[in-house]
Amino acid sequence: MVDSKSSHAHGWKSVTKGKLSSGFPFHPKLAEWLSTYTTIPKEAELEILEVSCGEVSCPTEETLIVWKDQREPLIPSSLPLGTQNEEVSSNEDSMPIYQSHQFRISRKKENISKMDVDLSWKRFVGKSER
Repeated sequence: MVDSKSSHAHGWKSVTKGKLSSGFPFHPKLAEWLSTYTTIPKEAELEILEVSCGEVSCPTEETLIVWKDQREPLIPSSLPLGTQNEEVSSNEDSMPIYQSHQFRISRKKENISKMDVDLSWKRFVGKSER
């Protein structure tokens, strides 16, 4: 049986949205480091989320950077029968496909270092290649 007083839950909280080109108000160098050490598209809309417990005995402090990037267009005529949108106008020859990415750094957003970005990105890329 779990004691509800001693257990606690962690939840992601959206902190801000923005682009690398605009920077982030909570960290003067983070956008620059992300531009230098990652391949996150500079004009991608990023959402920064944070989880932090607040309990002294719980070390959970992480930042999550989420973005979508556009992939090759999906041409409606190449869709399987029954999945085509019959109301697609002649000006819309294709529909963009977006892939969502989640890049996690094990540090509070305002305490992220250049090394955190570099090492976390290498781990992120390594997981993506598997």
